[in-house]
Amino acid sequence: MCGIAGHFSKTKLTINKQAVLASLAHRGPDAQALWEENNSLLFHSRLSIIDTDSRSNQPFSDPTGRFVLVFNGEIYNYKELKSMLNIDWQTTSDTELLLHWLINFGVSRINELDGMFAFAFYDSFTKDLIVARDRFGKKPFYYHMDNENFSFASEVRVLMRMHPELNKITKQQLSNWLFWQTIPGGCLIEGIEELQPGHYYKLNKQQIIAKSTYLQENPYLGIQPTREEALSNVKEKVINAVEKRLVADVPFAAFLSGGIDSSIIVGVAAKLLGKDFHTFSMSFDESLYSEHHIANQVAKHHKTNHHEIRLKPNDFLDILPEGLAATDHPSGDGLNTYAISKYTQKEGFKMALSGIGGDEWFLGYPYFRKMDFWRKKSWSGMAAFLSPILSFKHRKGLEIARAVNSFGGNGYAYQRILFDQTTIKQYFKLGQPTILPTRERAEFSQSVHSMQEWEFYLQPVILRDSDQFSMAVGLEIRTPFMDDDLVDYSLALSDTIKLGHRPKDLLITAFESELPSSVYNRPKQGFTLPWEQWMKNELMSFCETRIVSFADRLKMPQIEREWRSFLQSRSEFSWSRLWSIVAIEDWIARNNIRIE
Repeated sequence: MCGIAGHFSKTKLTINKQAVLASLAHRGPDAQALWEENNSLLFHSRLSIIDTDSRSNQPFSDPTGRFVLVFNGEIYNYKELKSMLNIDWQTTSDTELLLHWLINFGVSRINELDGMFAFAFYDSFTKDLIVARDRFGKKPFYYHMDNENFSFASEVRVLMRMHPELNKITKQQLSNWLFWQTIPGGCLIEGIEELQPGHYYKLNKQQIIAKSTYLQENPYLGIQPTREEALSNVKEKVINAVEKRLVADVPFAAFLSGGIDSSIIVGVAAKLLGKDFHTFSMSFDESLYSEHHIANQVAKHHKTNHHEIRLKPNDFLDILPEGLAATDHPSGDGLNTYAISKYTQKEGFKMALSGIGGDEWFLGYPYFRKMDFWRKKSWSGMAAFLSPILSFKHRKGLEIARAVNSFGGNGYAYQRILFDQTTIKQYFKLGQPTILPTRERAEFSQSVHSMQEWEFYLQPVILRDSDQFSMAVGLEIRTPFMDDDLVDYSLALSDTIKLGHRPKDLLITAFESELPSSVYNRPKQGFTLPWEQWMKNELMSFCETRIVSFADRLKMPQIEREWRSFLQSRSEFSWSRLWSIVAIEDWIARNNIRIE
C-alpha cells in the first residue's frame, strides 16, 4: 500500500518535486523516491507490507531500465502468477510480479490480477504509459489532463499541489455533491477526473490512444445451486477471501465492531492463523451507540488479543481537527475510520482487515427490502409537482417513488440521496444534479440493487473514506467481502436464494454455528459515532462556526435557521445532513477552494 503520482509534459517540467513527495509521505512513511527522464516524472511513497526490504522500493524498474512502475495496492495471487513466468526473480514482492506481467502481456491480461490496485507502467523507449485501477475502485486514481500535460495521483490534494490552478468547484458539482454526499465516479474539483474502476488507459506523449474496461463476464451467470450448495459455496469463498488477505510481512490486526461482517472476518482469520491475533473496537459512554459488549464476546469466543478504544466526547474533539485535515475528498462520513485506524497504527500494526462489503453483496441494508414498498408506491411519483409544498421527509420519498416508477430497479440508488432536488433548489439555490443513475429501466433484482449500492455509495463514499482516512495514518485496510470471486458468486445467485427471514440471511446461516448468537439475534447497528448528542453539546460551537460560514458563502440564511431548529430538536434535517455541511465547509475553507 502506497501513494503514487506522475507528471508527463510536452514542455519543461515546473513541478516542485520535493513538495509532491512530501504531500504523499503520510501514505507511505517507509520510503519516498522519484524517477525522472526528460519531461516525465514518477513519484512513490511506500508503506512496506510485502517484502519490506529496500530492494522492493519504487519506482521499480526492470534490469535494463527501460520499463518503470509505480503501484499502490496488493496483488493477492502474485505467487501463483509468478509461477507462470520464467523470470529470475530478484525480490519476493508483488511489485516485481506486476512489472514483468505488464512487460509480457501489456493490458491483455490485467483481468487476471486479483487484488486492489492503481498503477502506472511506463515504457521509456516507446513512450507508452499504461494506467489502470482495480475492479471495485478500492484504490484511488485521480488525474488531470490538458493539451500539454497528463498528471495523476493517489490524492486530489497532490494534484492540486502539482497544479495550483486546480482550486475551483462549480455550483453544478456542488449540487451533485449535496445530492449524493459525494461525486460518484468523479471528483468535486473542476479539472480533476477519476479513472473508473475496472478500466485502463494507454497513453503516448500525453494523448490517450486506447481506453477500455478489462473486466470479463461473470463466470457464474446462469448457475442454479440449491440453498445448501449456496451456503457451502459462500462459506468456502469467504474463507478463501480471508486467507489470501493474510499474506503480509508485517504485524496486522482486524477491526471488530461487534457486527455480523467483522465478526465473521475475525472468526475466519483467528481460525486460519491459529495463533495470537489482535482485534480493535471503539466504544462510547453513550451506550445506545456502543457495541463493545458484543465485540468483547466475539473476541473472547475466538480468543483474540482485543483492544477496546473508549472514546469520550472530548477525546473525539481532540482528534476531530486532524481527522478533517486528513480529508482528501470531502465526505460526511468516515471519521470513525480515521479514529480506529489511528489507534490501530499507534499500537504498531500496518494492516487491518475490515468487514466492508458484507452489507452490499449480502443484502444487509434495509434499503434492499424496502424496494418492495417503493415498487408498490411508485405511482405516487407522478405527483412530483407537489414536491415544493411538501415536508423534507415526504419530498425525499416522492423523489424515490418517481425514480422507481421511471427506472425500476435502477431507482434503488435514490434511497441514498442526501438532499432531494427540491431542497437543493430551495435551500441552497443550486441547479438540479446531473450525476444520476442510468435512465434505462432495469428489473427489480437484488443484484441490480447491489450494483447500484456499490456505484453510488460503497465505492464513492465507503471505499474512498476507507482509503483516505486509513492511509492518512499509514495503515492498510483489506476487505475480504470485496473479493472478486465472492462478489461474482453472490451477484449470480437468485433473489430467492439470497433473501430469507432476516437481513444477510445467507451469510449468517453459512457461519451461524461459528458465531455467538448475540451477534445476529439483534437489530442491525451501523459502525457509527454518537454524533447527534455531540453536535448539540461538545461539538456545537465547532459545527455552528462552519454552518454559518457555509450559509454566508452561498448567501442562504435558511441553512443557518435549520441549524438553530436542529439544536431545538425541531429540524427536518437529520444530524448526518447537517454534519455533511460542516464537513464540506471545513474542506473548502481548509483548501482555499473557490465556488463559481
